[in-house]
Amino acid sequence: MSALLQQPTVAVTSTDGSFDGPEDVWMPENPVGLASIRTNNNRKMNFRFNTYLEATLLKGLTLKTELSTDYNFNNYYYYQPDYQFGIKTSDTRTSKWTKTNTKYWSWRNILTYNTQIAQKHAINIMVGQEMSHYNYETQVGTATGFLTNTTPDLSAGDVTSSTTTGSRFVNSLASAFGRAFYSYDERYLLTATIRRDGSSKFAKGNKWGWFPSVALAWRASQESFLRNNEVINNLKLRAGWGATGNQNVSDYAYMSLLSYKTTPWGTGVLTGNTANPDLTWETTYSYNIGVDLGLFQNRIEFIADIYYKKTKNLLLQLPLPAYLGSSGQGAASNPWGNVGSLENKGIELTLNTTNITNKDFQWTSNLVFSLNRNKVVELDTDNSSIEKTYQPGSTNFIVTKTTVGQPIGQFWGYKVIGRFNEPTDFYYKDDQGNVKQVAIPEGNTIAKNSTWVGDYIFEDRNGDGKINNEDCTFIGNPEPKFTYGIGNTFSYKGFDLTVFFSGSYGNKALNLTRYRIEDPRSNANILRSSLNYAVVDLIDPNGPSDDYRNLHVVGGSAILPALQASDANNNYSRISDLLIEDASYIRLQNISIGYTFPKKWINKAHLNNVRIYANIQNVYTWSKYKGMDPEVGAMYGDALMTGVDYGRYPSPRIYTFGLNVSF
Repeated sequence: MSALLQQPTVAVTSTDGSFDGPEDVWMPENPVGLASIRTNNNRKMNFRFNTYLEATLLKGLTLKTELSTDYNFNNYYYYQPDYQFGIKTSDTRTSKWTKTNTKYWSWRNILTYNTQIAQKHAINIMVGQEMSHYNYETQVGTATGFLTNTTPDLSAGDVTSSTTTGSRFVNSLASAFGRAFYSYDERYLLTATIRRDGSSKFAKGNKWGWFPSVALAWRASQESFLRNNEVINNLKLRAGWGATGNQNVSDYAYMSLLSYKTTPWGTGVLTGNTANPDLTWETTYSYNIGVDLGLFQNRIEFIADIYYKKTKNLLLQLPLPAYLGSSGQGAASNPWGNVGSLENKGIELTLNTTNITNKDFQWTSNLVFSLNRNKVVELDTDNSSIEKTYQPGSTNFIVTKTTVGQPIGQFWGYKVIGRFNEPTDFYYKDDQGNVKQVAIPEGNTIAKNSTWVGDYIFEDRNGDGKINNEDCTFIGNPEPKFTYGIGNTFSYKGFDLTVFFSGSYGNKALNLTRYRIEDPRSNANILRSSLNYAVVDLIDPNGPSDDYRNLHVVGGSAILPALQASDANNNYSRISDLLIEDASYIRLQNISIGYTFPKKWINKAHLNNVRIYANIQNVYTWSKYKGMDPEVGAMYGDALMTGVDYGRYPSPRIYTFGLNVSF
C-alpha cells in the first residue's frame, strides 16, 4: 500500500544513487528504500520424524503403532538503521531478535481385523487410540539507541530502552476411535465410525466430545439387471451423516491469565484475558447424498454430491465494549465464546471424460463445479451481530457485519442512489404533494463546503430526513454464486500438455484501495479515474456562482462526485456500494508441458524413467475487477473479512522447469 500511495514524482533513487523520498510529511516513506536498508533475516530449521511398526497378531488381525514428531527452531533477526528519504527521516536505530521453538509429537495405535465370510460378507473392524502434544515457546529482545549502524547487536543498544519478553503455550489432545465396515457381495456397503476427543483447551467438564458418523452405499451396477450393461459400467448411490469437532481457540482461553505492565511505580500485574470456563467444542453435523456414475467403459465418469452442514456452538472471539479500552493499553483481550450456529448447503459436481484414446494420442478432460450457500442461524441473542472494523485512512469503519438470517461477513455501508446533478435534485414531492428536502448528512446544509451540486445522494433508509450511521445496510456478499475448474490433458507419444482454468462467479469485493487513492483532493498518488471527476458549471453565465439554483453538472464521470475543497458530504470517506465491485473471474491457472524419453534411449544408461517439463502458474486472468487481483481471499485469514482488498499483493506468475529421473 505504501508503494501505491507514493507520489509518482518520487523516484526510487536520486541522481546521486541515494534513495529518493517525498516532500510531504504526510506521505509514506520510500518502500523500496526501506526494504533495501533493513536487515530482515528469518532462519528456520525443521526436523520431522515418522516411524511405525506393523505386526500380524493372528490371521486377519494386525496392530500398527506409529510415532510422529515435528520440531521447528526459528531465529528471526531485524535491524533498521537511521535514514533520510526526502523529507522523511528517522534517527532511531532499532534491532529486534526473536527466537521461537515449537515441538509436536503424536503417538497412534490402531488394531484392525479383516475377515471374509462365505465369499459375500466382508467385515473390517478397527479400533484405535491417539495422543498428541504441542509446545510453543518464544523469546523477544528489542533495543534502540545504537551509536552506529556498524554495531547492531542487541548488547550495543541503550540498556535503558531495551525490552525483553516471552511466552509459552502448551496444548494436548487425546482421542479414542473405532470404525466398522460391512460389505455384502460388494453391493451393499455400511460404514460406521465413532471417536471421542479430549482437548486441554477447554475446562474440566467440557474437555470431551463425541463425534459419530455413518455412511451407506449401494453399488447398483453389481446387481444382475446392470451387471453386464454395455452403457452403465458403474453406478453407486451414497448417503452419509456425521459430526466433527473444532477446538481452534487460544490456549488457556477458558481461564484468567496475568499480564505484566510497566507503571510509574514499577512492574504491575493486570488481567491479561477475559476468561470463559464454559467454552466447549464447536460441532458440525453433516448430511450428504451422492452418486458415482461410469459410462461407456468408464470413459465418462460423473460424481455428484449434495450436502447440508449445520455448525453449532460456533467458536468466535467476541469484541468488548470500546470503553474498556484496547488490550495494548492494558485492557483484557477479547474473550472466546460459543455464540450460535451456522448452516452451509451446496452441490459439488465432477465430470471426467476420456475424449480420444488410441496408440499415439490421448485427450482427457476434467470439469469441477461447486455451489455453496451459508446462513447464520443463531447468535447469542436475536438482535446481536458481529462487526469487523478496519481503518483504511484516518477513520475506523465497520466493513463487514454478521447477523442472524444473513450469510457471514456481509459488506456493510451506505447505498448511493444518485448525485445532485440539477437544482431540482435537492427537493422532491411526497405522496401528499408536499415539497421536501432530500436527506443530506446530519449537520449539513445546502451550501459550498457542505452538501453541494455534484455530491452523492445517499439512501435515507430509516426515513428520518438525515444521513447518519442508522442508514447503513448490507451492500454486498463476498461469497461466490459458484466456482468451477476446467482441465484438459493431451498426450502424443512422449509429449504431454495440461491446461487448467479456474473461475468464480458472483462474488463481490470491497475495494478499499480505491477508497484511499480515488480522491482527487489527496496529496498522495491517485488513480487515473479520479481525473474524470464531475464538472459543475453555471446554468446562467451571468448568474451567481454561489447559488445552487444556478449550478448543474455538465460533464465528467457519471459515478464520481464533483471536486470541492472539503468533503463535508463524505463522498470519499464513506464505505458505500460504489466501492463494491464484481470480483468474478476466469483464470488460466496452469499450463504444463513435458516430454518423457523413450525407454530405448535411457535403458543403456540404466535409467528407468526420464522426463523434462516446464510449468507456468497464474498465466492470465479475465475479470472486470479494478483491483490488482480478483481472488482477494480473507484478510488476515479471518473468514469474516473475506473479500476486503486493501492493497492486497497479487498472485505472482510462477515459471518452473524440472527434470525427473528414476533408476
